[in-house]
Amino acid sequence: MSTVSSAVIDLAPPSISVVLAISPSTYQHGDGEHAIPDLSITATLDASAPKPVTVQTWATIFNLDLALKRRNFIAQDISHDAPTNINLEITKGPKRPGFQRKKGSNDDKYYVMLHPGREVIVAEQPLNIVKRTKEDVYVFQAGHKYRLRLSDEGKNVRTWWWGTTDDVLDEIEGPSKDVSGIEGQGNIVLIVEPVSFTIVE
Repeated sequence: MSTVSSAVIDLAPPSISVVLAISPSTYQHGDGEHAIPDLSITATLDASAPKPVTVQTWATIFNLDLALKRRNFIAQDISHDAPTNINLEITKGPKRPGFQRKKGSNDDKYYVMLHPGREVIVAEQPLNIVKRTKEDVYVFQAGHKYRLRLSDEGKNVRTWWWGTTDDVLDEIEGPSKDVSGIEGQGNIVLIVEPVSFTIVE
């Protein structure tokens, strides 16, 4: 059932609070795959938002596998007084020609619905960057503490709509919906604090 009865195109973008969590917060090189920490992202749409929103996650931090390979995140070595940035970008792609805005499609998973004031775990996966090497040397070194935060680019959600996924996505056998009246205008800016982890010796 549709939750949007009229055009909301003039509404300002709502805010989304994001919590990054790494569990466990330590890792030791040489441990098995089972010991790699999990990185999770919990998102909460501002309780004052007048309606739910649906966000497309492909180019956002909510698509963790890609985001940790692009410029969405910044890692910093905070073992010393002056933090040192670590470049996480290893790809600028892959490029996407377009997305299917249809239920049950391969792109269905890239549309996430958020209700005002309700926490949703949007993404969770192993923090595989702890295993990265450069010229056969670990990028994240034993005995060092690191911080993971969003880049300026990573703080933005550019493609979103007012309403639920039922409002936004086409039915499998249904006609294409006109969503021009509920398209979000302007970027949603994510509010998030950094999270830290340690590579133990």
